[in-house]
Amino acid sequence: MERNEIAQTGESIGKAISIVDSLRVSLDVEKGGEIAKNLGQLYDYITRRLLEASVSQQPELLAEVASLLKEIKAAWDQVPADLHHASA
Repeated sequence: MERNEIAQTGESIGKAISIVDSLRVSLDVEKGGEIAKNLGQLYDYITRRLLEASVSQQPELLAEVASLLKEIKAAWDQVPADLHHASA
């Protein structure tokens, strides 16, 4: 985005949206309850921010999304490894 490569930026944001959407649709609200519901809402928010960043060409929106995703990953990293696949 900062190099003004609009096509590449759009493609990259599209890939990011696809990944976030995959995370959202993999949620099991019945088993995950409130946590899954909240994550779903967060993923929806992230998708909207990515779309807004694409349209407005505001890199700070991408930084916000990156920060949110880093927080999600940090929380996931705190889950013991043997529990990662327990619900699969």
